Amino acid sequence: MKVIKKEDENYPRPLLKIKNPPAKLYVEGNEKLLNNKSIAIVGARLCSEYGIKYAQEFSKVLSQKGYTIISGLAIGIDTVAHDTAKNYKGNTIAVIGSGLNHIFPKENEKLFQEILNQNGCIISEHEPNQKVDMTNFPKRNRMISGIAKGILVVEAGYRSGSHITGRLGLEQGKDVFCLPRNIEDSKGIGTNELIQKGAKLVTKPEDIIQAIEGKIEKTKKNALIEKREEEIATKNIPPEYMPIYQITSYTPQNIQDFARKSGFTIAEVTQKLIMLELQGHIKSMPRKLLCKNIKEGKCTKDIP
Repeated sequence: MKVIKKEDENYPRPLLKIKNPPAKLYVEGNEKLLNNKSIAIVGARLCSEYGIKYAQEFSKVLSQKGYTIISGLAIGIDTVAHDTAKNYKGNTIAVIGSGLNHIFPKENEKLFQEILNQNGCIISEHEPNQKVDMTNFPKRNRMISGIAKGILVVEAGYRSGSHITGRLGLEQGKDVFCLPRNIEDSKGIGTNELIQKGAKLVTKPEDIIQAIEGKIEKTKKNALIEKREEEIATKNIPPEYMPIYQITSYTPQNIQDFARKSGFTIAEVTQKLIMLELQGHIKSMPRKLLCKNIKEGKCTKDIP
């Protein structure tokens, strides 16, 4: 068992972007999967044949395309998702709501070991000897959605755990995908509601792949554009101001932050920041904060 703290380099980067990320993770197995391209697949414990069929299909295709399949080790759709991924030699991560010494449900202790035997990963935010407490399961769900690039909700009843996972995914800004269901089907109430709130209706695994890969390519393209813009913007910055400018980011900082990071005095930092702002390279924000100014309005995000 390994312990990964929030400040560690191998801590799952996507988790750092959610509200209240776990301070530490207890990990069994291949922790490298935690930063892999991944899709969460969740659904009802008392699942239907329809749910099983499509959980198998999506888990099979996505795992074969190199996506790590994440779920919660529960009976039902979670089990189908994990099983299918490992049966097709794919990667899978199980996020559990108890300590690693108390696997729940008991029926999945064998699956727990099989995941580890096939280079998978099991994680928990709870101390190893923490016993099962059902009130911890919603917290577990935020981790499932938090790690994944996207969440597929196969079927979900009203206010069910899988419905909560989908809702948390939407709140986290993730791509949430749902299978369409008959409006009279109780296991479709949650998925249909998620679609109303912004989840994407999907009918085949390729719908998810196209959405995720398109987003990745767009992010890469934007990063290249930003890099080029910054090269142009910084071309005329005098050398004596570069040590301060290199510390700036789109996340606002105060003068004390600049002084601490640069080693300059407050007076020296203040003089350099004034000059950088006059030249238009940085801009002031509320509460005496400053950040980069390449794109107007860009550095309004993540104000402490």
